[in-house]
Amino acid sequence: MSDFELALLFSEYLNAANFVFSNFMAVVFAMLTASYFLAHRMGRWVAVLFLSLYSIGALMTGSGVLFAFTDFFNLGVHIHAHAASDPGDLAWLGPAGPGGEAMASMPAFVAAMLLTAYFGSIGFFFVVRHNRIHAKDEDDTAKPGDSEAGRS
Repeated sequence: MSDFELALLFSEYLNAANFVFSNFMAVVFAMLTASYFLAHRMGRWVAVLFLSLYSIGALMTGSGVLFAFTDFFNLGVHIHAHAASDPGDLAWLGPAGPGGEAMASMPAFVAAMLLTAYFGSIGFFFVVRHNRIHAKDEDDTAKPGDSEAGRS
């Protein structure tokens, strides 16, 4: 494979990985939005179904992100190994430089980032659900004359 083809392939892998990552972030953002507006209104079984469906979608798109970025990083390591003796026309490309071998450790970082986003969004669901349910209970138990406006 020529240097030009390696550089083009590297760019295409990055584009594909970023596309899959944007899909993952859309799923997470949809979860956060739905949690903020609907978590306190869901019954227990609806919440279980919602979290199950979200988990399936997030884990599927998340694994796609991990696989796509792992391929991207492995290609970077390959380019680094290919360019180690003579960078030639690839000297301008990041993996061809001295830090290119560090790309091999990046899939663990991506996996940690994905797990943090997933568990953070699940935690957000429960925090919003708990806080809004308790706020609703406090509003329901307040007497009509207990507000600041009613005291004046």
